[in-house]
Amino acid sequence: MCYTAWSQTTSSSAYSAAGLGEEGALPEAQYGGLGNISSIVFDSTLINTYNPASYSFLSFGQPLFSVGVASKFSTYSDDQGSYKGKTTGISNFTLAIPFGKRLGIGLGLKPFTRKGYNLSQRAYAYDDSVTYSYLGSGSTNLLFVGVAYSIIKSERTNLGIGANFGYLFGSVTNQRRSVFDANSPAGGVDFSTFRLRALYYSFGANFQHFLDFDKRKQLFVSAVYTPQLSLNSYLDYSLYYATDVTTLTSTSLTDTISYVDNNKGKIIFPSKQTFGAGYAFSPNISRNPDKLNYQLGIFGEVTLTQWKAYEEQFSEHSSSSFSNTFTSKIALQFIPNISIDKKTKGMAYFSKIKYRIGGQYGLLPNTINGRQLKTTAVTAGFGFPFLAQKTNSSLNLSVQYGSNGTGNSTDLKERFFSVSFGIIIAPSSYERWFRKYKLD
Repeated sequence: MCYTAWSQTTSSSAYSAAGLGEEGALPEAQYGGLGNISSIVFDSTLINTYNPASYSFLSFGQPLFSVGVASKFSTYSDDQGSYKGKTTGISNFTLAIPFGKRLGIGLGLKPFTRKGYNLSQRAYAYDDSVTYSYLGSGSTNLLFVGVAYSIIKSERTNLGIGANFGYLFGSVTNQRRSVFDANSPAGGVDFSTFRLRALYYSFGANFQHFLDFDKRKQLFVSAVYTPQLSLNSYLDYSLYYATDVTTLTSTSLTDTISYVDNNKGKIIFPSKQTFGAGYAFSPNISRNPDKLNYQLGIFGEVTLTQWKAYEEQFSEHSSSSFSNTFTSKIALQFIPNISIDKKTKGMAYFSKIKYRIGGQYGLLPNTINGRQLKTTAVTAGFGFPFLAQKTNSSLNLSVQYGSNGTGNSTDLKERFFSVSFGIIIAPSSYERWFRKYKLD
């Protein structure tokens, strides 16, 4: 089912034409509302596959299963006109299991890169007009398993480290068609396909510390490092003459001009460093037990990626080139009532919901006419807990609105709106097979 879902169009962005396409999956619901902050572990009710150290922070006896779906709606425009694009796909499919009080394991499947675009251009050549069409499709995926261990675990302090190890697979294809008006619909068409079969690894650390004995003030610090990866890949290239470039069936491809299969090489994928910090606090209700025991957290994150190191090492092939990037993110999370046994009058459930807002600003690796793309977005989201039984299960929702562009009116600009849904399933504390009996 996952393979079928990911075989559809996974991107609608013209920016995905270069290299392996857009990096990562569509926004995950539990982090999308927080400006896409992904390295900090907020609590034991979330699966954080971006920072593998998070697996050691799970509640003992509470494995978590998470699946998410997201949609993105974009409008692209420049001085020549505009068009719309839509993408829907699975954002994550993960499972995390605690072993004892210090060890945790996570595993799952998620997109690594996404490619999808459909562009056309008219030009004048010789004594005729020619139409060029550019199409892209496909995705690469990451199948991974991670392990984490808490080096320090006490009443007030928790320090965990972890690593993700995975296997990258999949393919992305760039297609180009050219048709002279006098010869339409016959013309030339070529295909360039990257096929990925490579190993992946990343490392993370997370530190949480209560600043007071009442556990009202908490500090978060995190770091994630993905080293530069040399990915084993294959490049297939073919050039045909087609009697009809719109159908591209075996009968329409009448003449093979060039064909290169299994051109083995490597793709150098850039290293990435992410640093996050946060602070959460709650009021002192010891003198006023009826006061609402809320929690407010503020979080920030910076990601640096050395995209200039990206290289496609294949014989007789010109590599795509990118620019280094950074992304800065900030977010707030508010929980009206964090007390387990304390209920508010009237609208008790709404006091348990996690309310999230955030924003991000940064640079994308792509350039247009020598100008690097900038990205901005504002986000909002909610975490709806399941209160029918004692469980860490929740339903998460997030929305985002933003833009990507150089700031020049003649360059291609994207305005987008995305919505993400995700569900995290955990066993109830009443489930017999997760209870540890000292006396039966």
